[in-house]
Amino acid sequence: MSLPMDGPAETPLLDLIYRTMMYHHEQAQKESRKAKLANRQLQLSIKKVVKFCQDIGTHIASMETRSEELETEVRAATAQTATQGQQISDIQWKLEEAKNRQWRNNLRVLGIAEGLEEQDTRAYVVSLFKKAFPDLIEWNWEMEIQRAHRFSLMRKKQTLDASREQSYPRAIIVYFGNFLLRQVVFEKTRPNSKMTVEGVSFFTRPDFAHATVERWWRLRQMIARFQELGAEA
Repeated sequence: MSLPMDGPAETPLLDLIYRTMMYHHEQAQKESRKAKLANRQLQLSIKKVVKFCQDIGTHIASMETRSEELETEVRAATAQTATQGQQISDIQWKLEEAKNRQWRNNLRVLGIAEGLEEQDTRAYVVSLFKKAFPDLIEWNWEMEIQRAHRFSLMRKKQTLDASREQSYPRAIIVYFGNFLLRQVVFEKTRPNSKMTVEGVSFFTRPDFAHATVERWWRLRQMIARFQELGAEA
């Protein structure tokens, strides 16, 4: 027996069956629509997730590219810094050499108490050297000693033992017009050949650039330390 789908049932039983089938049909359609809607929402969510992942991938790729660019810039800056550092070092070395050449005719006279020279340092040095070197009468001291002045800053006496540091008179910088005379005076008044004239004791050292003196002093400290280690062994 066929069940009519487009008209009311003629009997109560058929009507009940019809209504029941229609109800389940409608429920199935509703569930189908819900499933389709859920599927569309799921597809949309998947697309959003895929796009988000693609955006993250693009962002990561961009960051990697930028990172590589930064690494390249850092390497270039490091190389440039090293080059500039070397250039500065070369300039400092050339400046040091220029100072040492310029001061080649200078001697530092150390040990003379402050104030002995009164107002005329050059005249005092000329008089002191005449008395100290009577055998050098062939030299015109007034002409050969062209300049003399106290070093600008008061210094501490450098010793290998820092606890023994003490105030020390400023050196007198003497400029000789003749390098030969400068050498003769230096040979006679080295630090281990201190000279005393009328109660005034002094010695001389070459007038080197500060950087040269610092390297020389560090070398002395290293030598002294090695000697101590050798003695302990």
